[in-house]
Amino acid sequence: MVVEHLSPAELDRAINEAQAADETRLVRRLCFVKNLYQGKTQQQAGNTVGVSQPTSSRWARVWNDGGVDGLRPRFGGGRPPKLTPAQWDEICTILEDG
Repeated sequence: MVVEHLSPAELDRAINEAQAADETRLVRRLCFVKNLYQGKTQQQAGNTVGVSQPTSSRWARVWNDGGVDGLRPRFGGGRPPKLTPAQWDEICTILEDG
């Protein structure tokens, strides 16, 4: 079962806005939800966007609990920086001064 937090038209707008903002991971997740809106099972909707069954279940759960904000990726990836913001500013200043 999928909670319809948005109307189909609002969901299409959310997909278009995410595409314009270059949020490709969110677009994929919203397309998954759109497939659920169209009556596909979680498995079918996941297969359509190329994700596994456990991922489909997780996406459906976070959509039902939190809507678009629930689907928004929270981790940007990558290793945390070793430099503090002050150190980074100092390096940028040194490089700019030559």
